[in-house]
Amino acid sequence: MTPAPRAQDWIDAGRTIAQSPAATYLSSVGAGSRRTVQQSLTHLASLLAGDKADPITLRWERLTRANTVEIRAQLKAAYAPATANKMLSVLRGVLRAARAMKLMTEGAFQTAASLEMIKPSATPPASAFTEGTAARLFEACANEPGAAGRRDAALLAIFLSTGLRRAEAAALDAGDYDAVTGRLHIRGERPEYDRIVTLPSPARDALADWFKVRTSEPGPLLLPVDRAGLIRFRRMTDQAIYDIFGRIAARAGMTGLSLRGMRRAYVVSLIRAGHTPEQVQYMVGHASWFTTATYQDLAADSSQTWYSIDRIPYRAPKGD
Repeated sequence: MTPAPRAQDWIDAGRTIAQSPAATYLSSVGAGSRRTVQQSLTHLASLLAGDKADPITLRWERLTRANTVEIRAQLKAAYAPATANKMLSVLRGVLRAARAMKLMTEGAFQTAASLEMIKPSATPPASAFTEGTAARLFEACANEPGAAGRRDAALLAIFLSTGLRRAEAAALDAGDYDAVTGRLHIRGERPEYDRIVTLPSPARDALADWFKVRTSEPGPLLLPVDRAGLIRFRRMTDQAIYDIFGRIAARAGMTGLSLRGMRRAYVVSLIRAGHTPEQVQYMVGHASWFTTATYQDLAADSSQTWYSIDRIPYRAPKGD
């Protein structure tokens, strides 16, 4: 029995771009898809030869049926069907390139590349974050008197409009928001995750109402409000952000909601609005396109109704 190749056996350090099936395949795809295909090739190479594997120097022609079946199983376990199938398509593409370069025989190609598509799970999909859900949350904010209700509505509008993380919300400063353009500068955990998102009109209205009581004084954008209704100029923790959302949901009489679920809903709304995976990856601060692509099955489910970012149902504070 032939032993399975070791990680180093997959690498040909002397292989040039002209000799590489990965480079040949990559040159054949459109410019708009090249980045995601490159990421897929890098990930597939890492499954065979470790995290630092270079798809250019990988011996793709050595892949057997046993190898590709194992890759399919790993992709199925790690990703949503839509994402896994995209990577399987890339795998077939690089194998076709190896065949065209006469590095694989027709028979070797057929046995390695004949993989079934991964079917979606029969598990019921997660419940959608609908416009009605958002309306009930904003109603709860409008019914909360004083500065706290305005702050809560601004917080909710920012999350629904940007899908940012709790820590990113806590890190926002008043100077990160441009009221003229509606642009919000979100600072990620690392500089490469920083991004600028333009808020829709309802979210701008929510922030305008918050600034009426917060004032334009420099400092954190979202501030704590004490029991007497006084605004305290100090930065909140991400746990405080979490607790505030929990109280909004409780006042709305809703259970099972989370900021993570709201972030997921934002990603789905972007995909449904026609944004490309690369655009969505930037707008939500995902480190990899693969993370973004895992939401595509949810976005494709026509039985689910998700809120629209441009139609956030903001309600002005009672009495205004």
